Amino acid sequence: MRDTLLLFCDKNILTTNKYWVLFEKCRDAARRSVGMRPENEKRLARIKRISGILRGICKAFLLFCALGLLMLTHSLMDSRCGTSGVVHCNCSLGFNGMAFNVSDVSGETGRDLVTNSDRVKVGLILVLGFGVFFNCGYQLHRLLGNYARGDVFTTESAGLVRRCGLACVLLGAFDLGLTLAPRLMAIAHYKQSSGGMSTLGIGLGIVAVSWIMEIAAEMREEQEMVI
Repeated sequence: MRDTLLLFCDKNILTTNKYWVLFEKCRDAARRSVGMRPENEKRLARIKRISGILRGICKAFLLFCALGLLMLTHSLMDSRCGTSGVVHCNCSLGFNGMAFNVSDVSGETGRDLVTNSDRVKVGLILVLGFGVFFNCGYQLHRLLGNYARGDVFTTESAGLVRRCGLACVLLGAFDLGLTLAPRLMAIAHYKQSSGGMSTLGIGLGIVAVSWIMEIAAEMREEQEMVI
């Protein structure tokens, strides 16, 4: 069966871009005809099953990001202190280790010290933050999709690993940038320390590993093309 498929490839595949896709299909069919050992088939099936479960968790995380952004945006728009007969009122919004005052009324002045401009800035921070979180989950979701199809050790999967690493780098950069908020905005306060530096380091490490994976996958594909 393998020899027949390879002979078909030799006779019908021309060295042009038009027939390159057909060549790859014939080559893959020849490889599949050989098959793999039963224990490797079981391992691949396990990878596909676990990847499918983790992909479902990623979907839940993406939904959580969307709902979290909507809920915090709603709180940002609706949280207001009364301005009459109030000694002091403060409404704050917590996000990623930071607390932002969205309304602050003192009985002495009788007015809200938080301006609409401040609330717009907080809203932009929320959109940017949840966007970074969503991107991390989305890139991981794509990578697990490849694994669920059995495409584990390929250049495409290596590229997706790199994107996951870059997403972690963006998340770490966002966390580090967020630590500057109290110095730039009077309504921002620390709640707890963020792990921006560690996330940034992890992301850079993943990017470095992805380059090695991609080179190794290219070497493997080139070796398999030599029939």
